[in-house]
Amino acid sequence: MKNRILIIDDDNEISNMIADYLGKNGYETHIANDGIRGIKYVIEKKPDLIILDIMLPYKSGDEILREVREFSDIPIIVVSAKENVQFKVDLFKIGVDDYVVKPFDLLELLARIETNLRRYLKLTSQQTLYKHKT
Repeated sequence: MKNRILIIDDDNEISNMIADYLGKNGYETHIANDGIRGIKYVIEKKPDLIILDIMLPYKSGDEILREVREFSDIPIIVVSAKENVQFKVDLFKIGVDDYVVKPFDLLELLARIETNLRRYLKLTSQQTLYKHKT
């Protein structure tokens, strides 16, 4: 089964470029071009990973990040032109797993996706419930 990746970015050129590249590398991709569709797709499509831009119409990427973290721990990689260190640190504090600055290399993005998916899928497959006798 292919891993599903949701790309939430309002730049069609970037979204399509990422989707094409990931498709050629064995991933199923979905694109949302604004924040409202992004949240809707997260709920409906249940992706294995999200690639998230910050500057989005209708709902910003950091709002999406906060909302998703209320119900899911799926890996989220922010891809943004914002290079401000404090901004990046703030996103890590609210739950982003990785951050890539635009412009970026697709090979590096793929490596980050694979690393985050591997870690997430390993953690979710190893979850065990332990009970203590009382």
